[in-house]
Amino acid sequence: MADKKRILFVHDTHEHGGIELFMLLLIKYYDPDKYETMIMVPGYEDPFRSSPQIFIDMILEQGIPLLRPPDPTKQPGWTFWVDIQNMRRLFRENRIDLIHIHTPSPHRTLKPTLAAKLNGLPVIRSEHLPPTYWPVNTKRVQWGAKLIEWLSDRIVPGSKACFDEQIEILHRGKNKVTESCYGIELDRFDPQHDVKAGKISLGLDPDIPVVGKIARLSPEKGYQYLIDAIPHVVEGYGPVNFLIVGDGEEREELQARVEKLGIEEHVVFAGYVDNTIPYMQAMDISVMSSVNEGVSLAMLEFMAMGKPLVASAEPSFVETFEHGKEGILVPLRDPKGLADGILSLLRDPELACRVGQGGYKKVHDTFGIRRSARVQMDLYDELLP
Repeated sequence: MADKKRILFVHDTHEHGGIELFMLLLIKYYDPDKYETMIMVPGYEDPFRSSPQIFIDMILEQGIPLLRPPDPTKQPGWTFWVDIQNMRRLFRENRIDLIHIHTPSPHRTLKPTLAAKLNGLPVIRSEHLPPTYWPVNTKRVQWGAKLIEWLSDRIVPGSKACFDEQIEILHRGKNKVTESCYGIELDRFDPQHDVKAGKISLGLDPDIPVVGKIARLSPEKGYQYLIDAIPHVVEGYGPVNFLIVGDGEEREELQARVEKLGIEEHVVFAGYVDNTIPYMQAMDISVMSSVNEGVSLAMLEFMAMGKPLVASAEPSFVETFEHGKEGILVPLRDPKGLADGILSLLRDPELACRVGQGGYKKVHDTFGIRRSARVQMDLYDELLP
């Protein structure tokens, strides 16, 4: 048998969410007879210049080899080139065959891309968020993106909406952009769960509907619109509990918003949890209120659980499911529209059941992790001798 190809995933963002979980899932489903996979994270001690510790711990727990080039600011010379040389050394020492960069934007990819190309290695860059997530209205950013595109062998957007923006906004050549969708472990999610038992396990009233959202508490997730929708929902339906699962920079601000609106009795901030399934089991309706995002793992997991879904009309969400058949789409940044979508499901159990079943079928037909892993491995086979 031929030697295994060594694939190095490169991660460079201080946040933790779907990108990191998807990276680990891909590695789990790669063919172990063909590929040996490692992950490289920055060696900076500053938490805002390196990967989050929780992600590093998950890498080590799964037994994935972890590479960390030393902090270049602690060595003499220009730190930019010192960092590149440190990466080149790591690539050589670990006999890497291909670099696969996972990033929310191209800004942090220049150094590993240059290091890879100077070592003669192919580079794939998976961009998990559309270009509108990061500023592209400056010539500097556009030229930087063009340079990285020229150096990269493939750019892999995580959704068709992201793919279209790559072409339209950055005028990228289609021959270098390969569309690939997210995927989840479908077998982990059982739609035949006991919702009332799930509520009781979390200390919630089993007779009161639960509307839930799982995401990092950050501006792009649109939590403020969900919170502003809550008074409309309670006024139009009666007691409803809202379960917010996640943590992040906006937590204090969102809690203050809840207090200002006087809806504390209806809102539970669960914080970050390792296993979100018990929280999903307690939900009657799921919500995705993001204003700028790629395809969401949490959304796919809700669908795999058979949860009726209300989502903002973010382009990547629009392509994920069909309105009225597999979920309910509402306007972006519109608390009243979000409330109306939630109320439509609360008031019509048959509609809620129908879209929940439709979402379950859609995710099983399209968003399995094995399919996603196969697309990535096909790219490797195309680029590696």
